[in-house]
Parts: sequence; C-alpha cells; structure tokens
Amino acid sequence: MHISYQHANPFTGRESVVLRIDGLLPDQTVCVLIDTGEGVAIDNLLDEDEEEYLTAICLTHAHLDHYKTLDENLRDGAPIYAAPDTAAILEDAIAAGNDFDDQESTETVLDRLSPIDGWTTIVNGLRVRPVPAGHTPGAAGVLLSVDDDDEQRTILATGDFTMRRAAGYPGFEPDLPIDIDVLLLNAASNADVETKLTETVARLIDRALAGSTVLATASGLTGLHLAYLLGHANVQLDISVPIRLVGHAATPADRLNYDIPSVSTHQEFTDPTTILDSGCITIAGPEVPSREGPKSADRLFATIDDDPGATLVQVLSGTNSPIRTAGCTVHDEFLSNHPSREKIDALVDQLTPMHVVILHQKGPAADRYKDKFASYVWVTDDQTRHTLLDERGWTPPPWVSTMTRQRVEQSSTNTSRYMGDGLEEADGGLLFPSMDRRPDVDLEAEGLDIEAVIQRAPTLSATHSPSQTTGSQTTTHSHSQPQEPTTSAIHEASDVESRRDGKSVTEDASLEQILDRLDRLESTIQERRYPARVLDTQNGVTLLRVEEELPNTDTGETVGVVLGIDDE
Repeated sequence: MHISYQHANPFTGRESVVLRIDGLLPDQTVCVLIDTGEGVAIDNLLDEDEEEYLTAICLTHAHLDHYKTLDENLRDGAPIYAAPDTAAILEDAIAAGNDFDDQESTETVLDRLSPIDGWTTIVNGLRVRPVPAGHTPGAAGVLLSVDDDDEQRTILATGDFTMRRAAGYPGFEPDLPIDIDVLLLNAASNADVETKLTETVARLIDRALAGSTVLATASGLTGLHLAYLLGHANVQLDISVPIRLVGHAATPADRLNYDIPSVSTHQEFTDPTTILDSGCITIAGPEVPSREGPKSADRLFATIDDDPGATLVQVLSGTNSPIRTAGCTVHDEFLSNHPSREKIDALVDQLTPMHVVILHQKGPAADRYKDKFASYVWVTDDQTRHTLLDERGWTPPPWVSTMTRQRVEQSSTNTSRYMGDGLEEADGGLLFPSMDRRPDVDLEAEGLDIEAVIQRAPTLSATHSPSQTTGSQTTTHSHSQPQEPTTSAIHEASDVESRRDGKSVTEDASLEQILDRLDRLESTIQERRYPARVLDTQNGVTLLRVEEELPNTDTGETVGVVLGIDDE
C-alpha cells in the first residue's frame, strides 16, 4: 500500500488536493481529487504513462472558490461526490448556467453529480462518506476509509469548517467513532467571526427599525445564513422586521425547504420597488453591487442609490472592493466564516492524527503549524508528490528531526482503530454525526449574541433590556414536514400585518405609540451628534475633522454624516 498527496493549486487557493492510492487496483493508481478550486488542472497532474486516471472528485461545499474549475477537470468518467444538500445547491447553481461557459460540460457535471449521505464505495477497498462541517449550509468534510490488508487507513479532508452551526446545519464534531490517520486540514482562520456576525445583524435590524429601506448584499449562501439569523432573531427579540431573500439568495432557501419566521423568498422580480420597502431588510447578491449591472443586487442598489433614507450593507467574504460612496448610507462588513486558531489547534489535538497536511493557507499563516502538533505536519507550497504511507508504514517528512519522530511515534498509541474488514462489519453500529439540519434553533451555537445585538442597535436598546428577550436563544421548529414557500405565505411575510405571540400587530398603532417612537429616535440622533470642522473642499471631495473620537468605529469604516450648519 502506498498513499501520497499533491497540492492541486498551491499558487492560488490551496484548498484542492490530489490523493493517490496504490495497492487497491492491479496496475493502476487510484486518484481522488478533493475540491476543484481556481487554477486546478488535473490533466497536468496525472501521468497516464504511469496508469494514473481520475477515479473520483469529492466536493466539500457549494462556495464557488471550491468548485470553480469543476467543468475543466472532468475526465475518465469520474463521479462527483457531495453531501446531499451541497449537491442540491450545486445542481441549481450549475443549471442556472452562470458558473460554466460550456453547456456540454454543464450537462456532464449534472449527470455525474452523486449525492452521498453514508459510506459509498469508490472502488473495492476505498469508501467515502460526508461528515458535518458547519461553515455554510450543507457543507461537509470528506472521510475516506482505505483497506490495507489487515489494517484500516482513514483520511479526513475537513474542507472549510467551523465548530459553529451554519443556518441550522451542524458544525464539525471532532468526536468521531473512528480514529483519523491523515488529516487534510483547511487551516483558514478568523478570530472575530462571532463579533462581526453580531455587528452585522445588529446594524441591519437597527436600520430597519429606524425606518430605513435596507439592502444587504451577499453571496447566495451567506445571504441565506443571514436571513436565518435575522428571522429567528425577530422571534427572540419579539419584533417583526420583514426579510426578503431575492434572486440567487432565495434559490437555496427554497431548494432546502427553509421555513424561517418573517422571511419571504423572491427568486424573480420585475419591479425593484416591489421588493424594497421602508423598515424591510432585502438580501440579494452579489456581494458588491454594480450601478448598471443586471444582477439582483445591482438592480436593487440602482433603485436606492440616490435615496438618503436608504441603507446599503455589503457583506464581504473575499477581496472585492466595496462601494464607498452613494446617495444612500453605505456600510461594508467582512464576514468570513472560519474557526479561530485556538479552535483549529484544539481540533488537531483531539484527533491526534499521524499526518496533518496544511491546506488553504500560505506564508506565515501556514508556517505557524510547523512542528506544532504531536503529528507529522506537512506545510508545503509545491506540486511535489509527498509520500504519507509506503510498504514500511507511515512515512515522516524528510525534514523532521529524530526527536520529532520519536514524539509522534510515542503519541500514536491509539488502540481503538478498527482492523481490516472489522470496520466495514462494525460501522453499521457506529454513530457518525448526522448531516441533517437541526430542528431546534440555537442562535448562540450559530455564533450570534442576542444581548450584544440589543446593545449595538440603538433602536433596540431604547426599548429592550436583557430581561425582555423572549426566553433563551434556543427554540424548536419542526422540519419533519418542510413545505415549499407559497404565494400566500410570501404575501403574508411581506405584508405590514404580522403575528407576534398570538396578537395581531398592524399599522393601526395609536398616536401615542407613534409619538413615543419619534421621541426615542430624536433622542438617539441627539446623543450621537459630533461636531466636525470643514478642512477643505476640492474636486467634489470634502475633508472633515471630527473634534472628538468616534466610538465603535474602525479605520477605513464608512460612517454617515447628517449636515447641520453651526451659525457660530
């Protein structure tokens, strides 16, 4: 038995890798490609003279950077494996015809796409199954089981992952019923996801409650995730802010049968003014809209561009440059859902694999993992084939010291490994984490702090206290019989009238309630006024110096300015 790995795109995303396994098929190497990110060219990696053919492609989730070159890497009739809901999302995205240029390749991808929810045989002696990964709806790690005579070798590719839930989908659970020999670790990290997530939700709710027409622009799956958090935050906060998922952001919500409080879906629309409304949050893609583009967010932004009472919040996950100036209020938030470094370290310590291969990181961010764990750690930036297992057993990197080798061998004393066919016979009774979306709603497990939302949203903090939230952050909604959104449900969700705790809340509020809200808003505006001096006005640009330090602001952040001339 011989197992090796090779980076498939070390100079771009570094999330894609080729696994080679010799010893399963006579005179042929089994080659498995995990994810097809930017720059992957499998034809340049496989050597047909050495009887290398693509055996399978495994996809971890439906973010474009992980399947961008899928159509370019179809060969040898290889099936494409993905968790069921990732496969469903991909089917819709690919069928829409926006990802691949060639129609024939699009049809081939759809034909070969194979959903898997349990152990699936790739070839005799090699099986694959998904495990939950958090990060985004439907995401999964890829767990491979390799028969090696009387031993079982296990390889886990995490893909992008979080311990947190993602729109109800479970996070990565390291307490697996089998030991992991090789960990292909996507080591992208982010320490402030929960803070940014809470800030984004608070900003959106605050602007909507203040009466602004709010447009949030995000990728499709991030938009769905936001809608999930906003809709269930409505319940926790005992408020009723309509949320509208539009265009490609609506498609996965409908396909996955989401039923989220206060959320309606609109895959298509003709008139943007029917989708946008004062006091409503509309979510559409792409992340950064264009003033003259044809996409949903482009058309919606063009409608509010010159509206000083509207708000644009751009939710970014990559390197796109956001819009900084417009007639409406403009904000941008960076929200890249990855675990902290501490969580990554704890995961590796718990799994204690023999090998750790660092993916999706480069430079100092990757180098920090060298010699960090009681494992052989591979931090490579080339397309060399690196041997993990040969006829002598597990093979350390050539650069490790004798001391490191002894440390790894001493720590590798696991006794729970299943031997040979024992795993295949026993795993029917093993409890692997379920890929199913959870029926209970747990905003804390999603990374959302409801109390912090109240504190960060002036329109909420003026009317709420911690004791006024409706119980804990965990509620239960049945998904046992999901229903497709109906026209009546969409109209009801977008109507002004809504139901809260069994009571009808309509526009027929008393004059006293309206005046009370106006008083609170006036108080909020007065409390947040800061004097500024005009330093220069040239070429359409005005430079201001604020005399006091603004709280809760960061360098480069866009803030709104309300003009009031001081006669003095």
